[in-house]
Amino acid sequence: MVEDRELLCQAWLSCSDSLGIRARQALKQLSPSAASLFEFFPPEVLDIAGAKAYQELAALRDKGLDKLREALRRADIRLSMPGDGIFPEPLLQLDDAPELLFYRGSLKAQEARSIAMVGSRRETRYGREQAFAIARDLAARGVTIISGLARGIDTAAHLGALEAGGQTIAILGSGLKNIYPGENRALAERIVHAGGAIISEFAPTAEPLAYRFPIRNRLVSGLSQGVLLVEAREKSGTLITVGHALRQGREVFALPGQVDAPGSAVPHRLLREGAGLVTCAEDLMADMGWDTPQRLEQTGMNLPDLTNDQKRLYDALCLEPLDFGELTDQLRLPAQQLNVLLTTLEMEGLIEALPGRRFRALKR
Repeated sequence: MVEDRELLCQAWLSCSDSLGIRARQALKQLSPSAASLFEFFPPEVLDIAGAKAYQELAALRDKGLDKLREALRRADIRLSMPGDGIFPEPLLQLDDAPELLFYRGSLKAQEARSIAMVGSRRETRYGREQAFAIARDLAARGVTIISGLARGIDTAAHLGALEAGGQTIAILGSGLKNIYPGENRALAERIVHAGGAIISEFAPTAEPLAYRFPIRNRLVSGLSQGVLLVEAREKSGTLITVGHALRQGREVFALPGQVDAPGSAVPHRLLREGAGLVTCAEDLMADMGWDTPQRLEQTGMNLPDLTNDQKRLYDALCLEPLDFGELTDQLRLPAQQLNVLLTTLEMEGLIEALPGRRFRALKR
């Protein structure tokens, strides 16, 4: 097991903003452990790390590990590194596995089933609603939803998992005390309190600098067993996550969209190149070999027995909200019968009425 002192000394190294990856690797050659580097702090550190990083490390070292430990405790931030028994095993498979993770919430060495959901920050209503619904339905079946807490599709995926009472993990491109975007601070707290986790390999106060997000993306895909792309424009940063997934041997899926929508271009190209086509949670469950539902007991998500017409109606509303006329045309049911079906499903808490006599499914 990893000693507490080694964890804190790894955090000491991570808290130097100016210490680059190559310099950090060189320091590993200089000393067998972060703890021994902290203790002896040889003059060679200046030559390897550079003057600015050396000064940062020296200043942090002068403050001492006890102050670092107390600062982390006050912020409710914990540390994990390979060998401590809780470091996520899928990340150990990566060639560029992180040496240390800062996290809040519950971290597990292995998630039985996990899917990363990624997509555009400039999402459409269609993409947002589909991401929410698919994440909700996957989480209700025991699948952990992983994303990056960004605006758009990431946010919808996290919210969908929370709606189902399931688990979701957010991996940040900034520090845990510097949540980005700022409007998702409350969402981050909800994730932690619901039994999920927010994770970063960057120091707690690290700024959300542009170069950090592509680095973060390898962990989003690396922590998952598959990646689902929901809307992305050409040259989208989301493609970096897909690229990582392919190199890491993860399954890649895409949600189809309108053929003339900018956000459909990349998902459709991936589908042509062999990505798995996903229109609902069941598609993904089947392709991953997870056909047997594993519903979370605490969610109360089991559906009551439905008639064929009730199930047809419910399934139609799982795809997107529809108004009464659209349902009549799609299901080819008499208006009186459709009214009875809608009332029944609404009383069961499976659908809700929206303004304009539109309806949508609530849960599975």
